[in-house]
Amino acid sequence: MKKRLLSFSMAVCMVCLMAMTSCSAAEIPAASSGVDMDSAKLKSETRTVSTFSDVPAGAWYAEAVNYCQQNGIMSGTSSTTFSPEATLTRAMLATMLHHMSGTPAVSDAPVFTDAVAGSWYSDAVSWAAKNGVISGYGGGTFGVNDPTTREQAVTILWRCAGEPEITATADISDLSSISSWARAAVYWANANGLLDGMMENSRFDPKETIKRGEVASMLYHYLSNDANSHPELPAGGKLLVAYFSATGTTRTVAEKLAETTGGDLFEIVPAQPYTSADLNYNTDCRANAEQNDPSARPAIANTVENMGQYDTVLIGYPIWWGRAPKIIHTFLEAYDLSGKTVATFCTSGGSGHEDATLHDYEPNANWLEGRRFTGGTDRNTLEEWISALDLPEPSPAVAAAASAASKADFNFDTKRVTLNSGYEMPINGLGTYSLHGETCVSSVKSALASGVRLIDTASAYGNEEEVGQAVREAIEELGLKREDIFVITKIYPGSEMANPEQSIQACLDRLDLGYVDMMLLHHPDQNDVNAYRAMEKFVEDGKIRSLGLSNWYVEELEEFLPQVSITPALVQNEIHPYYQENDVIPYIQDLGIVVQGWYPLGGRGHTAELLGDEVISGIATAHGVSSAQVILRWNLQKGVVVIPGSSNPDHIKENTELYDFTLTDGDMARINALDRNEKHDWY
Repeated sequence: MKKRLLSFSMAVCMVCLMAMTSCSAAEIPAASSGVDMDSAKLKSETRTVSTFSDVPAGAWYAEAVNYCQQNGIMSGTSSTTFSPEATLTRAMLATMLHHMSGTPAVSDAPVFTDAVAGSWYSDAVSWAAKNGVISGYGGGTFGVNDPTTREQAVTILWRCAGEPEITATADISDLSSISSWARAAVYWANANGLLDGMMENSRFDPKETIKRGEVASMLYHYLSNDANSHPELPAGGKLLVAYFSATGTTRTVAEKLAETTGGDLFEIVPAQPYTSADLNYNTDCRANAEQNDPSARPAIANTVENMGQYDTVLIGYPIWWGRAPKIIHTFLEAYDLSGKTVATFCTSGGSGHEDATLHDYEPNANWLEGRRFTGGTDRNTLEEWISALDLPEPSPAVAAAASAASKADFNFDTKRVTLNSGYEMPINGLGTYSLHGETCVSSVKSALASGVRLIDTASAYGNEEEVGQAVREAIEELGLKREDIFVITKIYPGSEMANPEQSIQACLDRLDLGYVDMMLLHHPDQNDVNAYRAMEKFVEDGKIRSLGLSNWYVEELEEFLPQVSITPALVQNEIHPYYQENDVIPYIQDLGIVVQGWYPLGGRGHTAELLGDEVISGIATAHGVSSAQVILRWNLQKGVVVIPGSSNPDHIKENTELYDFTLTDGDMARINALDRNEKHDWY
C-alpha cells in the first residue's frame, strides 16, 4: 500500500476557500459559514442584504458581491463597507486551512511578533504553526498581512475544483509573465469565465495582489457556472490512529502505524493514570476490578478534536485478561463512528486478538478484521496488515494536496528543514560542481537573487574562493545577512583527510565567510573517522555549525556512526529517477538524518535523456511545469533536499519554482517505476 497522506476533502476545500475570503481584521463574520450552496441559495431569499457604500451599483463586481453576501460566502468589513480593494493575506490562508481541518480548538496564543492574540486569525495562525501547516518566517514573524497574488488565488481555486483538465489556451497579453505552475489554472479560469471583469486589454497581471472584489467575482462565476459542477467527493481518506498504552508497548506499535499510514496519532489518556500496583494482575488490582465490572468506564482526560474529519479510525490497546481494557469501551461510547471504517489492533505476547465485544458500540461502522502484534513488530508486518485491510484511499486531488506535507520535518512554506543539529537548512539549493571563475560567481549571485539560500561546494571543486566571493557580494548588493545563506563544503579523501585540521581551516579561509554552515566528508576513507572528529572540534569552536557525510550508504553508516560523537545532520548521495536509493533513503531518515541528492537531474551526459523521459515529460505537461521541476518536486516529496547545478539564470530560477504544484500519488508511483539502479558516477 502506498503511504497514506493526510489531507482535506475537495468539498471542504471549496467551503473553506469561501470562508477564507470573508476574513479581515475588522470584518463582520459571515452570517452562514460552511453551509452547502443549495441551502445558502434557499436562505438568500429572506436574508437581509446590506448596501455597501463602496460598491457602486454599476461596478463590474457588484452583482458578485451581492451574490456572495446573500449566500453567506463573504460579508462586509463593516455594516456599510465591503472593501473591494482589500487583499488576500497569509492570515486569511491560515484561517482557510484551520477551517479545512474542522476548526479544532486552540489553547496556545500566537508566538509570532506580528500576530495579535485574540484577533480573528490568532487561533488559525497558532494552529497552523503548531501543526506545521504554515510556519512563520525567520525572525519570529508569521507575515499575517503578506498578500496573495492573482495567480496564486486562481491556482488555489483550480486545485479545489480538482485540477480539471483544459485544452484551450488563453488570449492573455501578458501570458509569458504567468508562472509555469499557474498557467493550467489560468487557462481553466479564463475558459470558464472566472476572470470576467478582471482583465483590461487582455492583461491578467498575475503577480498583482488579488482583491476582495476580484475574489467575489471569481467565486460568483465559479458557483453559478453550470460548467463547473460540484460533485460530491470522498471524505478525503483522513485516518486516525487512536491508542491506549499503559506500559508503552502499544504506543510503539501505534507510532509505527501512524508513520506507515500518514495518520494522525491520538493517545487515549486515562484521567486517573494506571500505576504499577494497578496493573499487578496477581492481586486484586484496579485493572482486574475494571475488567470484571461490566459497567466500568474509566474516564478519559482528553478528546479527539473534530472526529468528523476522519473516515478511518484504527484503535489500539493492550490485552488485559483476553479482552480490551474498559477504557476502550469509554472511548467508543464517546464518539459516533457511524459510516467510518474501523479496525482494531492489540499488543500481547500470547493472548489472541479480541474485538468482537466492541462492535456493538458502533453497529453502523464498517468493521474490518483486527490483528494482534508484539511490541517489537517491524514496519513491514504493519504495512502488510494495512495493505490487507484495503482501507479507503484518498481521492487523487486529496492525495495531491497533502503530498507536500508527507515528510514531517520538511516545511514547504518556509522551504526549510530543521536538522538534528538544531539549525534550519533550505530544502532546495544550487550545486556548484563544474562552476569556476566568473561563471561560478555570477551563477551563485544569480541563485541568491532568485531566492536560493543553499549553496553547495567542496574543496575538490576548486571554487570555494569564488563561492565565498559571490556570497559576500550578494550580502552587500542584495541586503542579505550571513545567517540567511546556508553554505556547505567538503573535505576530500587522501591528503585532506590525513591532515584534517589543516584542510578544514583551508576551506574556511578560502570561503572567508566567518563560519561554514555545514562541512561534509566527501567520501569514505581510511582516515574518515579521525577527520570527522577533527570537524567535531571545529563545531565546538563555532567555526562549523553542522556536520555531514557524502556518499555514505547503509554498511558504511553502520560502521561509521558508533565511532563519532556528533550524529551527522545530513547524508548527500546520488539520487535521481534512474537511481532512486529507495532502500537507503528511509534508513537514513529513520536515523534522524536529512538526505540530500546530488545529480538530481541525472548528471553529466544523462540530463537530456532523463528530462526527455516520456513518463516525466507527460507528468510535466499535465501540471504545466518543466520536466526538471517534476524531478525536483519528486525528490522533495520523498523528503530529499535538492541541489541542481546550473550556470543558466533562467534554469536556476526555474529550479526554485517547486512549491506551487504537487505530484499526485499516481505521479509519484509512475516516477518510482523508472528506477534502473543506474548510477551515473563512481562515488
